Formats: sequence, structure tokens, C-alpha cells
Amino acid sequence: MRFAGLGIFALLFAATATGCAGRSHTPATPTAAAPALQVTGVWDGVNRTTIDSGMGQGDTRIEKQEWHLTQQGSSIAGYYIAALTFVSGDGRPYVCSRQPQFSTVQRFDVSGRVRASEIVLDEVTQRAAQGRCDPGARPLSRWSGQLKGDVLTLVADNGGGLRQTLYRNRAPGQGDDAADLALANAPAESPFPALGDGPPALQSQQPADVSGLWVWEHRGMAPGGDDKQEREEWHFTQDGAQLTGYYDRVVRQVSGDGHAYRCSMSLDFQISTRYQITGEVRGNQVVIYEKSFEVLDPSSCDNGKRRLDAYEGQASSDELRLVWGVGGQVLRRARPDVPTQRF
Repeated sequence: MRFAGLGIFALLFAATATGCAGRSHTPATPTAAAPALQVTGVWDGVNRTTIDSGMGQGDTRIEKQEWHLTQQGSSIAGYYIAALTFVSGDGRPYVCSRQPQFSTVQRFDVSGRVRASEIVLDEVTQRAAQGRCDPGARPLSRWSGQLKGDVLTLVADNGGGLRQTLYRNRAPGQGDDAADLALANAPAESPFPALGDGPPALQSQQPADVSGLWVWEHRGMAPGGDDKQEREEWHFTQDGAQLTGYYDRVVRQVSGDGHAYRCSMSLDFQISTRYQITGEVRGNQVVIYEKSFEVLDPSSCDNGKRRLDAYEGQASSDELRLVWGVGGQVLRRARPDVPTQRF
């Protein structure tokens, strides 16, 4: 980093030296300036909060941010995309979406500068995606930040003390065109941060043991009143803090009115998919990424709507609590002597 006070210090030193008559001195060797902070690149972050006042009290607000910054000298320019998801706290649907959740995207253009060891960023303009579920404009903020390695911590100077932790994305996406397309259409799903880039206190903790088989099961009602049964078996292989493995997801749907499905010509159908995963563990904190998938049990009733997700969560000896997108689930460690199959 370049210290602004270095040049003043050098001038004062020179003035003092020349002002001491009769003393010989050796010209000071110029001190090499420390490298400046560099923020050029793509930065990702996610915030999950519960609204505590107003009409949305009790609702969950999930904001995924993707910052694109370019630095020239001490000047910074760029923008960030904020993918917002709101989830109803009492299950009632929103008027705009007619669902108990909705998503939208906002873009904020920013400019700023590096000042000594601090980064200052001002929001210049904002633009929202077109749609009925526009959360509306908010006052533009100024962000003050600190950079440590690949972690950029920003605090909004708006009196609310909003804090955002961003992680440098070492494999950014397709650039401006992809971001603008996301703004015009659907929210861009930015990856969760790598825990290895997190705070030193978290890195120093021994990783929890999550290796082995974990199971998640759910039974509910599909749209239209049919019985929907879901089961996932997660298989983790752990090497220190690194996770690899896969999980098999089986969805079975049973007709509730006794009429056969046209797609299967029977009263039920089943779809099985295997997802390859990778991840990290630091202490009891876990992040997991889906890398790819393959359909194990093809069905003509499969609508083909799948996407790769990222998860973050907490692990205990018998439970693994995960949050993904707008949802969450609790995986339970399977015990060899206890049946886990419910259907």
C-alpha cells in the first residue's frame, strides 16, 4: 500500500537536516513505496437477514452481491449486481408474485478511491430489473472498506451500520454482458465464498467431521394436491478441510385423485438424479458447491428444470444445517443400525 504521509515525512526530514548548520549528512536513500491496495476484479458476498419492522416484519431477505471493480492508480470505478430474494415469514403470498417469495435484481454503479489503507466507494446510480416485484429505490450509500488478502469488508456510512463481507472471485463469470442479462431477466446466482478465504480465527479451527452418509427426507403436497415424496442421500469424503462426494436425489409423486399421469400412464412416477459436489469445512462452518449432475432414473414426467446450487451451513455431530437460495434443509447423519427409509 502507498502511505500518503511518506512524502511529508521525507520533506520534514530533509528540512531538519539542512537546518542544522555545520553538520554533514549523507543524502537519505529513497525508501521504496509499499505496493498499493489492488481491488480490480470480481467480488462476491451474501447477506441473510430477518426484517424486524414495517409491513415485511418477520420476512427473510437474502441478498447476493457481485461487485465488478476496476482500479487505476488510486481511483476505482465499477458496479455491483444485487440479487434480492424475499421469503414470506408467515407463508402468505406476496401480491406481486402470488407466491410466498419473490426475486429481483438491482444494479448500482460505483466510483471511489484508495485512501492510505482505506477504500471508499460511493454509489452513483441504481437501476432495477423490470417487473411487478420491484422493491423500490433506496438512498445511495457510501461504503468504507478494508482489504485483507482476498477479503474486502465494507461498512455503509448511512447510519445503519450495514456490513458486507466480499470475497475475491478467482474464477469470475462471463463479464458485463452476463451481468446485464441477469439484470434484465433473472437474478444471477453468485457462488458462496470459500471458507479458506475467511477470517483467520475461522481458519485456525479444526474442521468438523462430516464424512460419511447423511440423509434428508420430506413428504408434502405438490401443486394440484398430489403426494410428493423427496429423499436425498449425501455421501461425503473429507480430507482435512476439503470435501468431495455426491448426493442422490429421488422424487416420487403419487396421484391424489386416482387418475393416472399422462406422462407415465400410471398413478405415480419417480425421478432420480445424482449431483457431484465439492466443498470446504472450517470449524463447524461448511460451504458446498454442486459441480454437475446426471439423471439416474429417466422419466417422461421430468420437466428438466435443474440448476447447480451453492450451500452454506453449520455442522454438528448428527445434523448438518444447510441454506441454499431461498430455502434450507437439515441433513441427519445416517446410522447403520437405524432404518432411514420412510417410503
